[in-house]
Amino acid sequence: MAAHYLQPHQRILTRANLLTLSRAGSAGLLAGTTAAPRVGRRIAWMALLWGGPSDWLDGRLTRLDGPTSLSALLDIEADSWLSLWAPAAAYRAGDLPALGLLPPVVRYVIPGLLVRYRCPRPTERPWQRIAAGVQAVAVALTLAPASGLRRLGRTMAPIGAIGQTTSVAATIRRTLHAAARDAFIRSKGVAPVFGDHQAARDRASA
Repeated sequence: MAAHYLQPHQRILTRANLLTLSRAGSAGLLAGTTAAPRVGRRIAWMALLWGGPSDWLDGRLTRLDGPTSLSALLDIEADSWLSLWAPAAAYRAGDLPALGLLPPVVRYVIPGLLVRYRCPRPTERPWQRIAAGVQAVAVALTLAPASGLRRLGRTMAPIGAIGQTTSVAATIRRTLHAAARDAFIRSKGVAPVFGDHQAARDRASA
């Protein structure tokens, strides 16, 4: 609600925000499955399947209605909750190896670094999107009702977990590199402009 407090004129119940909140509700169902895995596997599967379409749809609606800081914040939080509770539910259901829990836990280091060093999140590279996709598919398959799909998910899980953990480590490294670069630029008395670091370095060395 901090984003709404800073800009109180923003509408809360926009079409995009309602879809984003529904995705956060899906994460809540996955959290319930984590607590009671024998009862909620099918519900968790359906909730996870809703995550992808709702993410795509709310992005489209945000572009149509205009982005706001509130919608961006809600989107990040809903994605974070979904990526955390989906592996937790799959692990508790007994089909996701423990290694699959590593990426969603490690990725929570990134927001802390962004806040501490006040730098923008590095843009994901194509291979990182592929790694995230493999991890998401593996988790989804391990929650599937069909045993054959669950076996496939267990096979894919180590690959997805290692790939996604490598991706998170790369993002952390790039964030720390950007923070060190900005600190160097500030030491030269030139305020860095995000997205234009080369120009700032040129001014600092002039």
